[in-house]
Amino acid sequence: MNALTATLRVLLRFGPWLVGQLVVSTLALARDVGTPGSTQRPRIVKLSLAGMGDVEITLLTSSITITPGTLVLAVAPADEHGPAAAYVQGLFGEDEAALVSGLEEMRDRLLDASRGSGRDGTPEEGTHP
Repeated sequence: MNALTATLRVLLRFGPWLVGQLVVSTLALARDVGTPGSTQRPRIVKLSLAGMGDVEITLLTSSITITPGTLVLAVAPADEHGPAAAYVQGLFGEDEAALVSGLEEMRDRLLDASRGSGRDGTPEEGTHP
């Protein structure tokens, strides 16, 4: 798979979903700021980046950071203590499991788009993880 094909795949598969998430997050943040009483409960969580390449990590962390209400604070490289990980602050982190689940969904959708895997997680013909 050449770089152009991979880029187009990410733009067509991941791009529209990310734009939708930007709209949803912007509206949620605007509603919270524009109404009395904040529902913000900031929390920092660890997101595994196991098996991801540098370009995938860059795309994911950039996507997280541009999404209103989330910010990547640091990326730790893989070492003897575990795989690479991103430390992410979420403004609406009252439910830690939901915050982590949302980040994992973004990661998995990006990997699906960048690697060309189908809905069952297997790579499409001619691609590799």
